[in-house]
Amino acid sequence: MDINERLINANLKGLCCSQTIMSLCLEDIGKGNEDLIKAMAAFCNGMGEGSICGTLAAAVAALYVIDGQAAEEYRQEELMSWFLERYGGYDCQDIIHNDPVKRIEMCPIIVLETYVRLREYIFDEKLQ
Repeated sequence: MDINERLINANLKGLCCSQTIMSLCLEDIGKGNEDLIKAMAAFCNGMGEGSICGTLAAAVAALYVIDGQAAEEYRQEELMSWFLERYGGYDCQDIIHNDPVKRIEMCPIIVLETYVRLREYIFDEKLQ
């Protein structure tokens, strides 16, 4: 199943952006943790108020699941720098200005692009 199909399936399950990121990451590394996926709901819609993007929050958390030491040493900084450069901010307010139309247009793209970036870390040969 390709990435787009996996994202659609996550959406059909009712997962928000942060839950989708964590669910796909756990699937890719062969781990399951429904409680962790449920907990990621805390980050949906910018923590419910348009602050820190749930996609970014979950991607950073996923880095620690993949390799905590590498995440702490350099990967979190790399990912956050990429995200800031790509989307112009860390908060939903800055990225989509809490506009429901922009949310519908932009959030699926942000989830997809961030997940593709996260997969680079998951499948980095240094981790194999």
